[in-house]
Parts: sequence; C-alpha cells; structure tokens
Amino acid sequence: MTYKLVKTNNNLKNIYDIVCKNITDSIFIYLGLDFFKNLVLNKIIHIYCIKDKEKISAILTVINYRNYKSINKIIVKYLIFNPIKILFSFFKLLKASKKGSNLGINNSYLHLLHLVIFNQDFRKITLKKKDIIFDKFFKKILKEHKSKTLFLCFDNKNKKAKKFYSRNNFKKFYKIRNILYFKKEFII
Repeated sequence: MTYKLVKTNNNLKNIYDIVCKNITDSIFIYLGLDFFKNLVLNKIIHIYCIKDKEKISAILTVINYRNYKSINKIIVKYLIFNPIKILFSFFKLLKASKKGSNLGINNSYLHLLHLVIFNQDFRKITLKKKDIIFDKFFKKILKEHKSKTLFLCFDNKNKKAKKFYSRNNFKKFYKIRNILYFKKEFII
C-alpha cells in the first residue's frame, strides 16, 4: 500500500458530502455546500486527501490562524445575505460561534477542522503504521503552512477522536463546555 497526500479543491461536493456524513456536528452541515466551496476557492480552508492509488482513504481540512480568528465574521456576513439559514439552525450556529472565542493560541498554530478516516482502507496495515502515516502527513501539511503545531477541537462524546488523538500524543489544552481542544507540536 502506497499512500500519498494530495491537496485539492476539486470534487468539492463529494468532499463536502463525506465530511457532513461523517462529522455530524460540522458547522458546514448548516451553512451549506456553497459556503464550503467559497471558503475553499478563496483559500480560507484547505483540503487534503490521503489516497491509496486513486481512492480517497482520508480527508483533512485545515485553516490557518488568521482565517480561524476571522471565520466568525465571515459566517455572520454570510448569514446576513442568507437569513433563512439562521431560522433552520440558530442554536447549532450559536454553539459553533462560541467554540474558540477565548482561546489563547499562538498565531503559528494550524487548526485541523476535519479529519475523516476510512478505516477499511487501513486494515491491511498495523495501527502503529497507520499512525506513522498520519504523523508524516500532518508534518507535510504543517510545513506547507509554515506551522509547527496542529490543534483541533471535538465534542467530548466523540470517543473515537479522543482515542485517536491521545494515542498520537496530542495533549488536551482547553475545554469549553463539552468541547475539548487538543494540540501537538511537531518537529519539522
């Protein structure tokens, strides 16, 4: 098995559908495909795929610190022009907007927005080998964005995420209500 990391802004509907299906508390479910596409095409968020041959085995989306700090403003502006979105998802959007409001993070951090792993594509290798592959690709992504630290957040109920990130030496550094924040500094 030869895995490769590919940065992409193609097949956005397919990627959006996969993210929304697998990460049910993603804000993009409520903001919609057009919002997601706009962020990708304007290079606010970046999409990477881990592929085995030509098949997608994992999807990662990241956002840099500057864009992470301004995303709430982008969302508000979008909602002003699309008020119907507010009616259908007011509480979810409100919860999401408070996620990182008081976070003290370094401006060189890179935020991992989504990580969707198709575990069946990694069954022929050991768990340790899988973790090494992800570690290698995390480093490549960080290097491309001139960062050394990857941080992320997820709901405390997400046991799979907690297990994956803990096993891969990410450390919890913040908690807001039921949202956990983990980070890991890499040697690049």
